Amino acid sequence: MLFQSKFVLNREHFEECFDQSLLLGGKPTPRYKLMAFLVFAGGAIILFSDQQKTVGLFIVSLSFVEYFSFRYRRAWWLMRQMWSKNSHNTITLTISEQSIKTESLYNNNELLWDEVKHEVETPKGLMLFLKDGAKNYLSKSSLNEQAIAFIKLKVAQPKTEEHL
Repeated sequence: MLFQSKFVLNREHFEECFDQSLLLGGKPTPRYKLMAFLVFAGGAIILFSDQQKTVGLFIVSLSFVEYFSFRYRRAWWLMRQMWSKNSHNTITLTISEQSIKTESLYNNNELLWDEVKHEVETPKGLMLFLKDGAKNYLSKSSLNEQAIAFIKLKVAQPKTEEHL
């Protein structure tokens, strides 16, 4: 089978990627212990140091950065993606017997089927879990039913010995 599709890396696509990957990750929680440690360490430096209080204030401010990075993680992640070089570029997705390829102006990737450990279907796409621990998301909006069935079939097939 050879399937080819094009899509644009726009805000809607990035929002879908973030939201669908969040469905599979469990409930994220803030790192309260880290924030408390930073406040305590910064406060101790401010109170007990004879030097300038700048280092202590900097460490305390890191706890606020940690809090806001959790609180606004979706907006922060989306902003970083929108600032990327590949944002608003057209991506060509090619699914073949050997691999999944994504090609754009700045980035070309090839994901061999042997590198995929398993897949999970979400309401809007497929999350591919790789053997190296990475994850790749494919939106159903850029796939048809035959391509989805083919991906599931290829991932379910036994892998070759050299990649196990």
